[in-house]
Amino acid sequence: MVLKSTLYDAREITEKEAEIVLPSINQSISFKGVLLSSTQVKEFPISSRLEKHIFTESIDEIKDVNAKDEMINIVSLDLELLKEARRIGFQTSWYIEVFDQKTMNEAVKHGVENPTLILDFKDETNIPLELVIAKLQEYKINIVKRVTSTNEGRISFDVMEVGANGILLSSHNVEEILSINNLIQKTKNTKLEIIKATVKKVEHLDAGERACIDTTSLLTKEEAMVVGSTSSGGLMVCSETHYLPYMNTRPFRVNAGAVHSYVWCPDDTTEYITDLRVGNQVIVVDLEGNCRAVNVGRMKIEVRPLLLIECEYQGISINTIVQDDWHIRIFDGNGNPKSATTFKPGDEIMAYVCDPGRHMGVKISETITEQ
Repeated sequence: MVLKSTLYDAREITEKEAEIVLPSINQSISFKGVLLSSTQVKEFPISSRLEKHIFTESIDEIKDVNAKDEMINIVSLDLELLKEARRIGFQTSWYIEVFDQKTMNEAVKHGVENPTLILDFKDETNIPLELVIAKLQEYKINIVKRVTSTNEGRISFDVMEVGANGILLSSHNVEEILSINNLIQKTKNTKLEIIKATVKKVEHLDAGERACIDTTSLLTKEEAMVVGSTSSGGLMVCSETHYLPYMNTRPFRVNAGAVHSYVWCPDDTTEYITDLRVGNQVIVVDLEGNCRAVNVGRMKIEVRPLLLIECEYQGISINTIVQDDWHIRIFDGNGNPKSATTFKPGDEIMAYVCDPGRHMGVKISETITEQ
């Protein structure tokens, strides 16, 4: 899931509820703006960093609003009103309630007339959202879906792969607001700095338990998981998307490493391989350091011969223990998938290096020695 914009729908909250809810919105760095009724604009204290989206039923309601204020956006069900608002100089969004095929088709037909299209679906199915996204994909339209929960928002971001451009959260529950904030923050962990380290030691070990991480996604030939024995970083262990003469590829799998290993996860966290369960998320990383979160679909732990690969980068030593077999691949210094058993001292290898120190997978600052 890529980073999306989030608005908060404050039209239905009371003044008492606003005293509880709005501070959370004002302090959140994940919300872009607040949707208000025209009467709430002067009543509710909204942070100056947040856009004010004003739901308007009459052009007279915005006669005292500054059209040149870039933080103001006029929202309405009335297309003619929005046309007049744009003539005056306002940015506009069309709000439409979709409850059948006719209204869905109207959303598509007139959705191109305003920079932003806010869709309020009356049914839970995502099919109408998928159809609107598909039919408007060639236009530069900001498609926003009204949702009432974090889970609904997450699904809206994922439909048709590209998802809605944003969501409008309608909930008086502070826990939902905080949950949406966490969801958006996780999407910001989109980059790791991948470096070239130098192999210092390769050692064949006795048998031990190693784990395959099977995901619910199809991984690419450029993607890997960061797996390491210490919190200082790990190696780019490739997905099983590369040709093998004796077996089919497993494009959903990473034969990750020994059971004690760290695996890098969303929100700059790590998990021990043995702690991963169905439904957990880990990240896959490409050679440019771009990350995406994928779901764990199955964990498979078996006894296999093991191989230790130790490397160094600017005085920092990291190591990864993987299955001792040529079909396990790790990206070399040129970004090519190379059989783990063929690395030797002096070779370059792709890795991720960070400051050491983890507590329950969360990054902390501490004095620590791992070897």
